[in-house]
Amino acid sequence: MESYLIDLALMAALVVTALRSGRMYRELKALREAEGGLGAALLESEQALNRAAEAVVALKYEGVATVRSLEAQIAAARAATEELEMLVARAEWHVSGQPDAASTASDIGGMRAAGDAGRLRASLVG
Repeated sequence: MESYLIDLALMAALVVTALRSGRMYRELKALREAEGGLGAALLESEQALNRAAEAVVALKYEGVATVRSLEAQIAAARAATEELEMLVARAEWHVSGQPDAASTASDIGGMRAAGDAGRLRASLVG
């Protein structure tokens, strides 16, 4: 009779072990399925990160090109500003009635010629 009690206890333990093994099998199966989904999600996130890195590199290249273009335009604008300031200064100087050096020299030469002709005429007339 004692052997029946031990056999019954062993049978109960075997049933509990079988039930637990079945439950563990289902959990492992669910984990493997989830692992496949996790692997796909990781692969997708890696591809998204690679696309983002490529976009950052492209934006950096475009940014550098934009900065260089802007620097060239700023240099051209500064040169144009300096030229305009010089032209405005010359125009203001001419408007104020001051003769420039070239016209002053030609006017002085014209006066000398007129003075010489006047003296020549005076000597012929008088």
